[in-house]
Amino acid sequence: MEDAKVVRGSEPKKEPEKTDNNSSPKEELETQKVIISKGTNEHQVSALSLKSIRKKRELEASINPVAINQEDLPKDSFTFEQLKEYWDYCSKQYYATGRMLMSSTMNMAQLSLDDCLLIVEFPNEGSKLSFEENLYDLVSFIHKKLNNYHLKIEVKVNEKAEIKRAYTINDKLDYLKELNPALDVLIKTFDLEIKP
Repeated sequence: MEDAKVVRGSEPKKEPEKTDNNSSPKEELETQKVIISKGTNEHQVSALSLKSIRKKRELEASINPVAINQEDLPKDSFTFEQLKEYWDYCSKQYYATGRMLMSSTMNMAQLSLDDCLLIVEFPNEGSKLSFEENLYDLVSFIHKKLNNYHLKIEVKVNEKAEIKRAYTINDKLDYLKELNPALDVLIKTFDLEIKP
């Protein structure tokens, strides 16, 4: 009986297993490797499989948008008040879901409507960039609610806009009078004095 020599680091070759069908060797070629994602329990396909090629083609088909004629989309009329109502609703929803930056950015914007063009004006470039990151979701929501897909949004920066700051007591009082003119009547009626 001859001893089989085993070279260190290698294993002896195994004979292919015979199967019941036509006595051909059992194929161990793996066409796909299924990985279960721990976080979502979602099956993923290996990039080296035939199924991955099919999935890649399906993904490319879904990414390439179908050509939609813009003129076929609805174009219901709306008022600035309706638009502002949905704008404020979105701002509140962003705040409620923890996206406070987007909510405050929307609140500081100056809005003006010219037919189907909404002009959104910000005091600085940082606010504009923050707003544009979430613009797609906002526009999609407003299009659906107004049933007008022709509405466009133009984002501008107006760094010339001055923020009025009240430093002295008289400046603060003047600012409060601008907000509520009845304050001036109250001061005159009761002959109130403002002391520093």
